[in-house]
Amino acid sequence: MARGDRLTVRRWLAGPGVTYTHLGIDLGDGTVVHAQPHDPARLFAGGRVVRTSLKTFAGGQPVRRVHDPVAVYPADEIARRAEEAVGREGYCPVGDNCEHFVSWCATGARSSRQSDILLGRAAAAATRVAAMLAARLATGSGERLLVRTALGTTARFGLRTLVPAVVVAEGAALAAEWTAHQRGAAGEQCRRAGESAGMVTSAGICAVAAAAAGPAAMATAALAGAAVWAGGTAALVAIDRLRRPMAGGKTADPPHADQ
Repeated sequence: MARGDRLTVRRWLAGPGVTYTHLGIDLGDGTVVHAQPHDPARLFAGGRVVRTSLKTFAGGQPVRRVHDPVAVYPADEIARRAEEAVGREGYCPVGDNCEHFVSWCATGARSSRQSDILLGRAAAAATRVAAMLAARLATGSGERLLVRTALGTTARFGLRTLVPAVVVAEGAALAAEWTAHQRGAAGEQCRRAGESAGMVTSAGICAVAAAAAGPAAMATAALAGAAVWAGGTAALVAIDRLRRPMAGGKTADPPHADQ
């Protein structure tokens, strides 16, 4: 470990099965600067940027370096920015957490892959459900949705099947994407892991819903479930492409700008 390194350690969020990554900046003297809540049991009750020993930061867990996003500033400048922020009040697990702080030190822009995963999957679930409701309204209140499959057949589904399927599938996608991130996978690898898990789950739920009609119906339903998921993903990608030019890119602040 060296001065200006971005460090990460695994911590537990809700029991032994759910972990998250906690990040900090190595000052090269056995201490680490990191943002943390005042009370881990009350994450939305505020917090501050603190300087602790590397041992305290690690909490008995292995510590590793991270390099994403790519640093804008040299190592000494990253460490200086972190050092000058010690004592700053303010913490929010969604919008101003340890990952936001570390990315700000290294790039001048606040970003958090963990927050992006959580918020992105929540937004995706809402968008998919809204799209289904819109499709249902377009076909008339008395009609079920028709989903064309790769076999050239169609399957009829009511919202009582599709909405739970989407919600559960998004949950599976979130779990897969989150787990991949905790293991250190790159952003695109995490996204692909989530999409694969979501599609498989959506297909499986629809197949189970058609079990009473026999194997052929289950196969058609599984394809329909996969088609629903793929269609939703395509729509989300299109929306994201339209949104990017309007939102504009994140820019780094000047090296000596105030926090």
